[in-house]
Amino acid sequence: MIGFLQHKQDSPTKIFFDSKSAIALTKNSIFHGHSKHIDIKWHFIRDLVQDKEIMVEYCKTEEQVVDIFTKPLKLELFIKLKKMLGMVTFEDLGLREAM
Repeated sequence: MIGFLQHKQDSPTKIFFDSKSAIALTKNSIFHGHSKHIDIKWHFIRDLVQDKEIMVEYCKTEEQVVDIFTKPLKLELFIKLKKMLGMVTFEDLGLREAM
């Protein structure tokens, strides 16, 4: 999938979803009556899963680190995700602020 970047990849790219039903749609090649109006991107993702280009895994909503960049969050969740990213202050590193 990232061969165009001239990077050899030995295993599928992991993509984390917080929706178990979305994961089920990517793994099930049988079209259900309720899924016939699903956005075309899910069919593309299903093909990538079947080709072992990507693998989809479940991740709880509260642990979706990317949400720190995409959503307004309550302070507690923001601080939790910030720690999960490994973000620290200059003081925590023992450094002075750049002037």
